[in-house]
Amino acid sequence: MSKKRMGGRVAVACLAFATLLTAAAPMAGAASGAGSSEMKNQTPVQEPSQVAPQAESQSQTQQQDETVTFTDLGNSYAKDSINRLASLQLINGQGDGLFHPQNTISRQDIAVLLSKVVGLQPKTAEEGKFEDVPAGSPYAPYVYGLSELGVMNGRSDNTVGATDPLTRQELAVLLSRLMNASHVAKAASSNAVEYSDEQDMADYARDAIAEVSSQRWMQGANGKFNPLGTVTRAEAAVIAERVLNARYQQAEQAKFVLSTKTLSVMAGDSQQVKVTGADGQKLAFTPIFAFDRPELGMILPDGTFVAGPTPGKGNVTVTLGYHTETIPVEITNATPQEEPKDQSSEDDTASQNADAAHAPATAGQDAAGTDASSVDSQGSATGDKQQADEEAKGEASAEQDDLVNVAPGSFTSVKTFGPPDSYFQTVEKQYPGPVGGLVTPSEEWTGYNRQFGRKVTVTLSEEKPLERVALTFRQQKTSGITLPEYMDVEVSRDGKAWSYAGKALHDVPASEEKQVIRTLAVTLPDVEARYVRVSFPVKVFAFARQLEVWANEDGQWEGGPVLLPPPSPTQMMEDKKAGNRVENMLLAYSGAYGDRGNWTKDDFLPMVGYRTVDGYMRDQMFDTILFLPYQDMPATKEGWQGYLNDQFGTDRQLDALNKAMREYNRLRGTLYTTPTQEKVVLALPYPNMNQTSFGKLADNQPSLSFNPAGVGEEQAYQNRKKALEWYFQELQKRWKKADFQYLQLEGIYWFHELIEDAAPKERDLIQSMASMVHDEALRFYWIPYYGAPGAGEWKSMYFDYAFLQPNYYSDKPVQLDRIEGVMDTIRKYGMGVEIEGDERMYRDPKFYQTYYNQLVAAHKLGMDKNNVHAYYYGSKTLIQSATSTDPVVRAIYDDTYKWMRGKFDREEYYEANELP
Repeated sequence: MSKKRMGGRVAVACLAFATLLTAAAPMAGAASGAGSSEMKNQTPVQEPSQVAPQAESQSQTQQQDETVTFTDLGNSYAKDSINRLASLQLINGQGDGLFHPQNTISRQDIAVLLSKVVGLQPKTAEEGKFEDVPAGSPYAPYVYGLSELGVMNGRSDNTVGATDPLTRQELAVLLSRLMNASHVAKAASSNAVEYSDEQDMADYARDAIAEVSSQRWMQGANGKFNPLGTVTRAEAAVIAERVLNARYQQAEQAKFVLSTKTLSVMAGDSQQVKVTGADGQKLAFTPIFAFDRPELGMILPDGTFVAGPTPGKGNVTVTLGYHTETIPVEITNATPQEEPKDQSSEDDTASQNADAAHAPATAGQDAAGTDASSVDSQGSATGDKQQADEEAKGEASAEQDDLVNVAPGSFTSVKTFGPPDSYFQTVEKQYPGPVGGLVTPSEEWTGYNRQFGRKVTVTLSEEKPLERVALTFRQQKTSGITLPEYMDVEVSRDGKAWSYAGKALHDVPASEEKQVIRTLAVTLPDVEARYVRVSFPVKVFAFARQLEVWANEDGQWEGGPVLLPPPSPTQMMEDKKAGNRVENMLLAYSGAYGDRGNWTKDDFLPMVGYRTVDGYMRDQMFDTILFLPYQDMPATKEGWQGYLNDQFGTDRQLDALNKAMREYNRLRGTLYTTPTQEKVVLALPYPNMNQTSFGKLADNQPSLSFNPAGVGEEQAYQNRKKALEWYFQELQKRWKKADFQYLQLEGIYWFHELIEDAAPKERDLIQSMASMVHDEALRFYWIPYYGAPGAGEWKSMYFDYAFLQPNYYSDKPVQLDRIEGVMDTIRKYGMGVEIEGDERMYRDPKFYQTYYNQLVAAHKLGMDKNNVHAYYYGSKTLIQSATSTDPVVRAIYDDTYKWMRGKFDREEYYEANELP
């Protein structure tokens, strides 16, 4: 963007803010008449492909989630590289499931591939510079992008040799220029690589060949480089993967310096944030800026912050590669004599009043029983004039600033981070948002319930020069609605190959009780894209509205070619982790009863790993350990502290498990490569309502009473809540201090086995604890007993997983109809299976039969596969089976492992008198 143009933008932005009073104002912009009547599930209009036909010939509806397989790779040395690039939609086959690895690759095809792996954002060419790549060619955005970057130059005849096969020395030159343009650190090499066919190398390619050889991006064979040989598609894939890995490394290690750590700008003024490389290094990627209070100001693509007329505070987020820094912003009064007001508080109050009609009494239900439709209609009646005024102001502002919101009417799709859950999706239907979806300019909120997070993809009608992506969120803590911690943005030209386009952060704590509304807005540099994706985490509820994608047809960016990293593999792993649920969780009681409640490394080893009869550590057994106290642990501060001391003691419990996992990894040969971590779930003790003197949380405070008869229901509830919050904080401190290398804190367990409605505000307490746990990105677990009050309501209590405790091990024989009844209940309420056993199954035939019959029942219903299981064995019972020389007893351990792995094959129940 020229200085004249940027100066004009700053002036126009200041003028726009003179009338722009709320974040919701730029709602419709000049959306080309796109109405909200277009449903969000409508099939988008098909447009001609704008990507190289060979490289990207598939339908726009076939996006990155599809699995790509090729049938002609065999044992090719390039198989892994090809499959990886194909999984990232960076390279495609040539039809009929074939890749043709030995075919040559053309110069225009390598332009597409290298542009994608290096993160160069393609742009529509205004005029054809090369005669063989006209401006309208689908290859033009990539060829001309590399030309602007100084990587692909033309020939003397004004061509680029677009369809010519690429030679190895030509590729070496392209890679050398690409390395310099993207500022990849050059490998230190004391010995230059020498080739016996150096005489065949062109003079212009010699240095480049030496450079890429030293970098190990290209290598010769049998002492020769073969400079005139052509590059095959297989070779291109292997080399492109090496470039991609270098870019991943650059993005992960990105370091930068900001010109300021804080911004203090007078209303109506502007100030630029400059980003430079650390230690004098050049920037490997284009910086991305975001702001979380667009009603107070805006951040331009070059980092210039333009303050509006209203004082207030916000946060600018700067992203380079995968690293972000936050800059606190304060906008002060233009007149220094006037005392600044707390604009944040005023904005929050105004937002709360404006949205009161749209706020549910609770996220999951209307506690007052008010008819939701009447509330919405009241809100609509009172807000029509305000919305119309804001929309008009937004249109005026957008026209002045050449920005158009192109999102309304676009096709949108929403996916969860983790596996979809039908129950939570049903809850979401209570808050569907406006007709037309999240991109519709509307004051209505769309609610998202749990399932870890959302990815919302917007498909525009065609490629647009984008400048800003914004989404508004709301926090109403009393209803379980919290602001997502962040919003990520990704962009794509074809809906397949994506680039990471930055993050927006805010400073609103999850504990903030007031209603807060924030619009997270990411400003994009010179990016042309048709597909935009925003991602945000969801703890319990996230409410969002007005997903805006602003385009600027007249932008004149002068920041050079835009380089963005691919989506972070770490984030992709986090997304997978959201679905990486517990599979087999062992209950480990501890803290009392001598050796029975004291777990050692040797106790844990055959539990975390399946050990064969001959001692070979074949596989993982229980992937999760749930530590919980015995039922008779006193509900006192002293009792709870004693249990914590035991859990974190040396050579027992958690420490013993950590050492067992280290030994497991050593035996499996993964200790120094990809060590396995055991998941851990820790229990919250239950604050029994009969306790009148729990103890003092501080010396200057009285001892807490949980008894409503003595202190009243509300105070008893608050005291129980305080005690649990104190315990959770202590647990977290100790966990962080212990720094277990081979353990991962997976979640927290609610210890009480029923919903005790007689206890003071029991349901509120459980939901409050769920929010506390989710605020730390942990999951909340529960195991109610069969027939327990509230067992079927586990999801509405905000538990992430619940297992049904069948209670088979009483003194009476368990009939088959009882076992099948338990399975029916599990299926009815979508719960996990708890397998039960204790030492009596080794010596009493009826308990032996009961153990196996529950395995058979679950197996017949398919619950041994693709399900979540918990296992109760009293105190260490299964260890006896794992170490037994009695084949019948040992078989219990072996058959349990088979059942875990879906290899248990018994279909018939044991009859009353039948023995093994």
